[in-house]
Parts: sequence; C-alpha cells; structure tokens
Amino acid sequence: MNISSIQPYNSNFLTINKQQGASNDSSFGTMLNQYIQDANLAVKDFEGKTAALARGEAVNLHDVTIAAQKANIAVALTAQVRDRAVEAYQEIMRMQI
Repeated sequence: MNISSIQPYNSNFLTINKQQGASNDSSFGTMLNQYIQDANLAVKDFEGKTAALARGEAVNLHDVTIAAQKANIAVALTAQVRDRAVEAYQEIMRMQI
C-alpha cells in the first residue's frame, strides 16, 4: 500500500501564532498562556453564535455545533494540560534532596 501521496492535515485550531521578527524565546508559560487565550476565544465564539441563534438571526446550525465542539475540545485540552502541570509540580515537591 503506497501512502506517500497522502498530504498531512494542517489545522489552524489551537496553534501558536508567532509574529514575524519575534524572538524564538518561547517558554512553557508563554505557550500555556497562548493556549488559554485560544481556548477563551473558542468559547467566546461559541457563546456569540449561540446568542445569535437564540435571537433568531440567520446563523447556520452546523456552525454553532462546530463552534460548540471546538470550545469543548479546547477547554478539555487546557484542563488536561493544567492537570498534568499540577501533577508534575507535586511530583517535584515529593522529591527528596
């Protein structure tokens, strides 16, 4: 089976947008902050589309459903990263010197 012609899927969801000319100094805190902001934007997008749908505006129901799933995944991912970071911190604190 030849799979060399399959192209990778490039998603713009939850990517870190780097400005041109920005330094390559990306710490864990900076990356985490960016992911939290992306998750917040996804939730706000969902809330806006849901409110527009409730007001009776012409909003595609599929867009609202997709926005809901994106927000759900973004929040779940952020919570998992937070839980893993807390777990790693607790493990470091249990280490004996």
